[in-house]
Amino acid sequence: MPDPRWPARYIAAAKTAANPTTMTLLKTAAPLLLCLLLAACGGGGGGGDSAPAPAPGPTTVPPLGPQCLTGSVARLALPTAMAAGRNQEVAVLACPGSRLDTVQWRQTGGAALALSSARSQALSVAPAAAGRYAFSVDFTDAKGASYSGQAELTANAPDAAALVVRGEPSVWSGGQTSLRAWVDGLAASDYPLARVHWSRVDGPDVALGDSSQWRVIFTAPTVFEDAVLRLRADVTLADGRSFSQEFRLLVQVAPAAGASALFDASNPSSRVYPYLANGPHAAELRDCIYTPALNNATLCTLGRLQLLGTETRGDLPTVEQVMARVLVSNDWMGQRFEAFLREQDVNGDFRRLLNATTGIVIGGKVRPAFYWSATGAIYLDADYLWQTPAERDTVSEAPDPRSDYGNDLAYTMLWRYVQGNKSAGGRSALLDRGSRDSAALIPALGRLLYHELTHANDFLPPRTHLLLNGSLRVYEATPANTASEQLRAQLPFYSQEMVDLGRVQFFGASSTATMRGYQPADITRFFSNDRVTDDYCYSWPTGQSVPREDAAMLAEEALMQLRHGVLRDVAVTQQYLSGSSADLSVTWGQRGRVGDPAIKPRVALVLSQTMPWLPAGFTDALAAPLQLRAGLTWGQNLDQSALAMGVVRPLSATERALEADLHTQRRSARAPAGGLTR
Repeated sequence: MPDPRWPARYIAAAKTAANPTTMTLLKTAAPLLLCLLLAACGGGGGGGDSAPAPAPGPTTVPPLGPQCLTGSVARLALPTAMAAGRNQEVAVLACPGSRLDTVQWRQTGGAALALSSARSQALSVAPAAAGRYAFSVDFTDAKGASYSGQAELTANAPDAAALVVRGEPSVWSGGQTSLRAWVDGLAASDYPLARVHWSRVDGPDVALGDSSQWRVIFTAPTVFEDAVLRLRADVTLADGRSFSQEFRLLVQVAPAAGASALFDASNPSSRVYPYLANGPHAAELRDCIYTPALNNATLCTLGRLQLLGTETRGDLPTVEQVMARVLVSNDWMGQRFEAFLREQDVNGDFRRLLNATTGIVIGGKVRPAFYWSATGAIYLDADYLWQTPAERDTVSEAPDPRSDYGNDLAYTMLWRYVQGNKSAGGRSALLDRGSRDSAALIPALGRLLYHELTHANDFLPPRTHLLLNGSLRVYEATPANTASEQLRAQLPFYSQEMVDLGRVQFFGASSTATMRGYQPADITRFFSNDRVTDDYCYSWPTGQSVPREDAAMLAEEALMQLRHGVLRDVAVTQQYLSGSSADLSVTWGQRGRVGDPAIKPRVALVLSQTMPWLPAGFTDALAAPLQLRAGLTWGQNLDQSALAMGVVRPLSATERALEADLHTQRRSARAPAGGLTR
């Protein structure tokens, strides 16, 4: 586990330098008390024969309070008195002219609480029992000066039933985020019967959009100094009981973006930090991977942040080497990723594939996940990693804006992963508040890693990792004759109709009347006679020399089957309009299409270039495709064993809930190959 604490010498200096009056905790009517002390400041020295200038006396900061006073670096947003079981937020806000850099909260007293955002400026906690809760906090400002202090929180007796609001307690100005309200002990069946209303109490103006749902999604207001936005959820249940609860969201001034920023408004970055605060690559990760300051001029070279594979000399990386290159928006994300590698990467494939990356970003607002050839990093949506409801609560529910592309087409293409004739990769219904272990992450996180890391090894194949010129950026170092280029030259796909449709579905191009006239039978003819595994293989933007998603889809499906025994279904159906995708009638479909004799040589080519450690004949073990039953629904086609015995098995309520979640994933899980395109 990382130890992100500030060096002890900083804290000792703070205690020595501080004026005794600053050691007195601020007395307020609120249950939270906090004092921050400025670390010692050094003085300049003289030169020549002149006497050295006297060192300046220690500089103190006014006691931290709700106001920014002369000399203040930060101020507090204090919570009001709260009942146990309800959420309350406390935040440290930078005063005008200051910027807070790194923050670390720790609990020092009271029953243990989950501090899911302990390295951000804001905390949201909901103590289960009444009592006193104590914390310490350390942070630095933009100049590197260190501060420390303590805090106390008192929770009152709990209510009979509590409304609690969950979400990430801080967001950058202009960033999209979400909040969700819950009622303790309320049955899932009662949620749809309630009336809900969200409103702004105070703080900067904000447009909340649809404010009548348990979940509210919105864009944070533009601010020029840190501010607290107080929102309130008012709920009336079907039995007449009413509840209200506030959430104090810290809206932070985003770091300054340079001219022609690569992370612009169309795909903004969000707050992340190195998982290992003092790791060997921490400074480079902060500057080179996911900052608003990145533009073409500030992109880092491979000399400043080399590939993991250059560091390992092509050997299997250790988990420790991987974790030294991870950026997260909350610590639990790094903890889950580390556990996944230790427990599920038994063949070492994920770590070997990570040799082609410079870093790994895991964020609650990264959507969709992608690999980017400009930075050499992969960007993972933390929605793939959570294991507890509390972790899931900190992940934004804001959808991928591309999820509505292609809605005017007359067909839908569906996919899912299946193991033992059961759907794999769907998550339990949100209201069930379910948990999952690391093995349950394989169908979603596993296939995502195979996909995005195939991209990384396509752009920078293993054969290049020891030969890279450190003066080049990642995209400049991509060699000729990559796997995608070989695939296009030697074993191409054919359907231009599907390429054109892909530009509508994946890049938002306008459809033509001809495209809108294509029926499921037309799509079946275009697709089934070609040698791709999914319509995403046709994701080929105008101006890009070769398609990149083709190779990644081939590798993803093959590795999921051969390493984990998980097969992939793909089907053509009529247009999805409403209801459940489980009820769409299948026009054509296959299970395990990657094993088609016309497709297997294409898989072998890709794997030989991107995963040369796999044994010869590895793809020979791919099973032959199984034809889905035309005329039956997508749900009825799940249990092929039952169909083989002449039984059409309907989906259970649980299976239908999993299909609903999979449908959400299908509509928000795809990014252009290579990540952002410029």
